[in-house]
Amino acid sequence: MKEKLVMKKIGMDKKSILFRMTSFVIVLIVIQAILLTGTLIAGGVLSQAQENAYQSFYDKVHNRNDSVQREMKNRWTNMTPFINKFSRNLSDTSSSKAFFDESIDELINMLRTTQTTGAFIILKKEESEKYPALYIRDYDPLWNDYTSKDLYLLLGPSDLAKKQKIPMDQSWKYDMKFDESNREFFEKPFSKAPLTFNANLLGYWSPPFKLFPDDLPIITYTMPLFDADKVLRGVIGVEISVNYFDQFLPAIDLQPRDSMGYLIGYSNAGANKIEPILMVGALQKRMIRAEESFALTEVDKNRNIYRVENHNSEEKIYACLERIGLYKFNTPFEEESWYLVGLMTENHLLNYVHKIQQILGMSLLASIAIGIVGGYFISYRFTKPITQLVKQVRESANNKALRLNPTGLTEIDGLSSAMENANNELLESTVKMSKIIDLADFPIGVFEIKRDSSHVFMTDQLPSILEIDSALMSEIIQNKEKFIAHIKQKLNNPEKEDENVYQIGADPTKYVKVKLVKNENSTMGVVSDVTQEILEKNKIKMERDYDPLTMIYNRKAVQRRIENIIESASSQGTAALIMFDLDYLKQINDTYGHQWGDSYINRAVLHLSKIGGKSSVLGRRSGDEFVLFLFGFEDKDAIRMEMDNFYEGLTKDLNAFPDGSLKPITISGGLLWIEDWTLKYDDLLNKADQILYEAKSRKKGYYVESA
Repeated sequence: MKEKLVMKKIGMDKKSILFRMTSFVIVLIVIQAILLTGTLIAGGVLSQAQENAYQSFYDKVHNRNDSVQREMKNRWTNMTPFINKFSRNLSDTSSSKAFFDESIDELINMLRTTQTTGAFIILKKEESEKYPALYIRDYDPLWNDYTSKDLYLLLGPSDLAKKQKIPMDQSWKYDMKFDESNREFFEKPFSKAPLTFNANLLGYWSPPFKLFPDDLPIITYTMPLFDADKVLRGVIGVEISVNYFDQFLPAIDLQPRDSMGYLIGYSNAGANKIEPILMVGALQKRMIRAEESFALTEVDKNRNIYRVENHNSEEKIYACLERIGLYKFNTPFEEESWYLVGLMTENHLLNYVHKIQQILGMSLLASIAIGIVGGYFISYRFTKPITQLVKQVRESANNKALRLNPTGLTEIDGLSSAMENANNELLESTVKMSKIIDLADFPIGVFEIKRDSSHVFMTDQLPSILEIDSALMSEIIQNKEKFIAHIKQKLNNPEKEDENVYQIGADPTKYVKVKLVKNENSTMGVVSDVTQEILEKNKIKMERDYDPLTMIYNRKAVQRRIENIIESASSQGTAALIMFDLDYLKQINDTYGHQWGDSYINRAVLHLSKIGGKSSVLGRRSGDEFVLFLFGFEDKDAIRMEMDNFYEGLTKDLNAFPDGSLKPITISGGLLWIEDWTLKYDDLLNKADQILYEAKSRKKGYYVESA
């Protein structure tokens, strides 16, 4: 009883061994826990996790924007091949009814080709509120019935519907009458027609509206329509229903459940004032205020990520903005910008960051609790001074189990045993922290090199991340010079475009990021596995620079490559820029289908890629146009020989088509000799394009060179 009272007094005495040892053990464990936690934070675990979340958000919105932009700019606006025939029909016919009778088949073809929900022609009629119109609608463009049973006549003469066996829509009208709610899609492009006869530069995308009060909401793309004499007669355009547009904005892209998805924003004043004009899904419509412009606070400038301030949700909502490039520079409507806006709640966007914070907090609390309980239990057994043991403890390595020499005294030996247990618990705490990192599924390793020690401290994950055998690692950490030399040898292949990133494996490829924190007494390194991040970045670069069908440079990439070569023109020898046009591609597509057209393109690229070898740059400029830059040749005859070999190879390569016919590939070319290296790429391209036009005018299937 007296012993318990004495121990209680000792426990309350701040100068007692019990108090001092307990405090020492607790502080040591807390420092270890804080050190590991601080190392993770200083090493950028939280910031990198947040960066990864923002990057993933940006990548999803960017890829979706590319997809939407391809549909809007390439497929839905592909009206140019049909406009010339409409223009000739306008000049050849005396009445709108006769014109519509001549043009309805071509309008249906345009509707099928663009895969939109509607196609129309509206003619201007002087001194009349009712305009002659031919408007055909397809409620499901992805399902084509070539008997036209899936089409509906919305505007136009009813006898045309009978003749074509097209049912009339329930909202059918004979002609078009405009009011304040529906006139912009006609008047805006029509009013800009005096600027140029190139209708492609005057195309206008309308925000969603209703053609009639009882009609469904639609988006339209319209251009002025001139007759063959360049007289403005009306507009031609296509319609995309809002319901059909919604299919290209899948909310599941961003979140598997409860996703706010995408919306389309509109602005004529830059990104500072964006109004939602097309919203998808009940959740989005409930949370986003459609009647207000977005109030945005910038979060990540490089990735266009903002926090939405005006919404109806209790959670924070983040938005990623991507501008949809609909209009060319210096065109009438370039100030009207459309944006693809991806929306995510903070809980989902930063879910992984919050989990890491919770794990680190719980680990710190667990380490403190273990230190308090273990330290007090061990220290409670000691009652005498332990000077010699303190000396041994100070001289021992922190990363090894503590082993104290026995003194032969029961009390001191008991103290020694307790201190050994405390040290083991410290090591276990470190191991637990390493396991927690493993459970967090974030591959990261840490090492520390102290100035006054030859030994290197490391976490268990470091050997596997650096692909170093555990036995070898155990050997080299005993000597910091060997460790430093081996690490330098391992990290001898830095990634050019990413700072502090190194490739350490070839099969499979592996990338690590190394961050060093130095102070007066030590150097601490944090090594993380960033393989997935780098591979995804490289994949994005591939998708950015290469044409997906032919796997040669796309339009922008080939321009960058050629411009780089032109800048160093003094060392390029004889050079030429050649524009190629693949003949009869449209006929092959129309006759045999796009699968055979794609095969025809790839067969042509196979031959084109053989011209010039390493002294050439080849890219696809559009569907049937290719640009080839040849440089570093001794003289013009060497280039002519390459061209002759190319065309000779084409004549020997016959393509078998489904109808049993054998046809060679025919390509027309315009060759521009590069005489003036001060000309810009666009100027060279325009000159080569003119020569190509001359070649196609003379005889298709060969090339013409500049004078």
